[in-house]
Amino acid sequence: MKEDQETEREYPHWNRVYLIVVLYSIAIMVGLWLFSRMYD
Repeated sequence: MKEDQETEREYPHWNRVYLIVVLYSIAIMVGLWLFSRMYD
């Protein structure tokens, strides 16, 4: 239990990190899709 509490205190920003990664991935996919549409 003690390790779990330390982990939560040490990384309080993981939810934000996951959200940023998801949004970044979506942005890359949209960007690549738009880039490929330019050459259709």
